[in-house]
Amino acid sequence: MITDESLSGVGARALNTTEDLEAAYAQLRELAKKVTTQEEAQAITRRVASLARSFRLRTGVGLPETPIAQALELDPDFQVRPHLEYLSQRLARAVRQVERGNNQRLAISMPPRMGKSELVSKRTPLWLLRRHPEWKIVQASYDASLPGGWATSVRQTIEENPRLGIALAKDGGAGKRWSTVEGGGIYTTSVRGGLTGRGARVLIIDDPVKDFVDAHSLTMRENVWNWWLSVAQTRLEPPYLVLVVMTRWHEDDFVGRLLSPDNEGNPQDWERIVFPAVAEAEDQLGRQPGDPLYSPILRNENRAMALDRWDDTKRALGTYVFSAMYQQRPAPAKGAIFDVGWWRYWTDDPDKATEDGRVVYVEPGLFTGGQWVDSWDTSFKSTGVGDSDFVVGQRWVRQGANRYLIAQQRGRWSFTQTIKQMQQWARTDDPYASPYGHFVHERLIEDRANGSAIIDTLREQVAGLKPINPTVSKEARARAITPEIESGNVYLPLPDDGPNQWVKDLLSELRNFPHDAADDQVDALTQALSQLRIAGRGGITVPGAMPNRSGRGYQVPRDLARAALSDLRSRGGSSQPTGYNTPIPRRY
Repeated sequence: MITDESLSGVGARALNTTEDLEAAYAQLRELAKKVTTQEEAQAITRRVASLARSFRLRTGVGLPETPIAQALELDPDFQVRPHLEYLSQRLARAVRQVERGNNQRLAISMPPRMGKSELVSKRTPLWLLRRHPEWKIVQASYDASLPGGWATSVRQTIEENPRLGIALAKDGGAGKRWSTVEGGGIYTTSVRGGLTGRGARVLIIDDPVKDFVDAHSLTMRENVWNWWLSVAQTRLEPPYLVLVVMTRWHEDDFVGRLLSPDNEGNPQDWERIVFPAVAEAEDQLGRQPGDPLYSPILRNENRAMALDRWDDTKRALGTYVFSAMYQQRPAPAKGAIFDVGWWRYWTDDPDKATEDGRVVYVEPGLFTGGQWVDSWDTSFKSTGVGDSDFVVGQRWVRQGANRYLIAQQRGRWSFTQTIKQMQQWARTDDPYASPYGHFVHERLIEDRANGSAIIDTLREQVAGLKPINPTVSKEARARAITPEIESGNVYLPLPDDGPNQWVKDLLSELRNFPHDAADDQVDALTQALSQLRIAGRGGITVPGAMPNRSGRGYQVPRDLARAALSDLRSRGGSSQPTGYNTPIPRRY
């Protein structure tokens, strides 16, 4: 009976030359003539593969040294960029450490569309199985279909290239989960899936976060973290290799937790590999500050083209998103969303306008062709006035690309008082009670609780009431409109103008959002600016998608409108009531 044990002596001596390997093969060919069962044939096949692998590892003959060398062997046109070459070398070094009996963990982060999945999740598993067909590889992502596609691609490459020397088990599965003759192979799942009964010598977690919405949801972050702690880690078989590769989204995302001493595990266990879009100090690739990362998709891209591309992306997405996803430096979630330096101001006093454009002279009455809207945040308690949250009404106009906050009223009002205030604000014949009211034909009110009751009450009395149904958190709505503010297209009334002292309180609330108890003015502001967004902004899918035909200008991702924390804070307000904050226009 021919078994794995009976064949262990064949080629047991060190295979230092091709003659040694051929001699061992000759022994196995003679034994193959005596095979009578399928099991015996498989045992000989496994021994042949084992000897070939041992010879390759010992001599280096016929085995690419790195994943990129493997990729170039199969595809001479594979686009090699410096960051991919560096990553390939680090992966090869980590694998050699595992072969010496040492566990290895790598946390890799880089911008979207920079070749991370192609190298780590498709090229590397093939390279690993060529070295170690007995290694069990588990691949996971936010959705099981992604690693399933990678696994299918690897299997197809093996089937189309017998010279790779990887033998697939006949009954070892297909597509997204399959095995080699030696018992290794690939098993795929999602970061919500189970791994019961599965071991992993190699664990590859590629993009465990779907998008900005999930990244800024505490619940979703906890789900991924708990899967890592209770499922993924328990399946590792030492000496093991763990590769986590992702674009950074949030300070507390998966990589953030792995590297934080405040969470389970030791951050020192991880080798950190970071490729920002634009180099900063102490760049791992040795780039000088300001040098760009080059796209593996755009073959003829030079330095100027790459810098233009990254500049376009930054302008489209804003600093917060670019810092996280492209520089791999997510801003602390506890920090302010709005930078006080972003705001611009308008005044109706030409002497106060500044040459740098920070303060501009405006006559709102001339914006006859603009888009005018009122935006209301209505949060009150029916029990009385003193303990109610603030009710805020803001009047906005969009003229061209710019948005102007024209007036605001704010107070702690009951339901009845709120109705009266809104009726006054909707007047078209009194510039003091309702400045520029005759221009306004659209009034935004959140269609929940108090807002729904107000809409029902005023529907027959006030024209243009538009219910708004937010689908994401307050923070998400605030993050969504930061690009317009940062680009200098949003103007507030100049606080130094006599009737505009209320703007200072608004700026304070904006600066402290989302961590101040009061957020009513911010809610009204974000609601208005979301309505006034230029048509077409936020119209596509993934950050870092291919540029348009001109070669310039990445479009804004659709999910940017949901790019923020979903954990809601309780609402409250200051103890000091206020009345009208309505500027009296000098010209009307």
